[in-house]
Amino acid sequence: METSEEALATNELNEQPEVAEEILDFDAVDIMLHGNLQGQIRYSMIKAMAAALDEKIQILVEAEENFKPSDDEAFVEVAMPEIESMAQALTEDWLDFSKLRFWETCETAEVAWEEYADEGGKVSRGLPYGKPLDKPLEGNRIMINLEKVRDWLRQVHLIHEQKGMGWVSPHGCPEDGLHAYEGRKACLNRLNHTIESIENNF
Repeated sequence: METSEEALATNELNEQPEVAEEILDFDAVDIMLHGNLQGQIRYSMIKAMAAALDEKIQILVEAEENFKPSDDEAFVEVAMPEIESMAQALTEDWLDFSKLRFWETCETAEVAWEEYADEGGKVSRGLPYGKPLDKPLEGNRIMINLEKVRDWLRQVHLIHEQKGMGWVSPHGCPEDGLHAYEGRKACLNRLNHTIESIENNF
């Protein structure tokens, strides 16, 4: 008859060690670009740029969430300098965001695994592959952040129209305000063009 110590030792031998689920450090695009060194380098640079952009955008998003209106001022009025600076940086010639491909700016596929069954019917996972999504997800957030900046800029522009051309001028000068209005309008048009170009670039 088995002693309690022997039974305990037997149970320990029969127990399977817990195996932590492997954390994937790649996404579906990395898989699809396998063997394409130029594409891999380009995509790595885009991901780094996306992370830097998202870091700056999230500062404004958090500020908007914690904003408490005073004197009937909207968030975009208070944050107008930051919003306009962000929009200008995204539309300057130094980096043409409109050349980005749609799938580089959001998540259009997810990592999935081929499953294989052995002779005993036991299913195991094989090689990963990129499975297309019916509806794109945020992914690296480039597209959603571009749209967020455009939304903020549109709100600023609308408020400027409602409050008159002298609104943004420290002296209430309509000419100064008109200059700022026209500059913002041009920036908004460039931002619209950027987003539309990406949406049509597959």
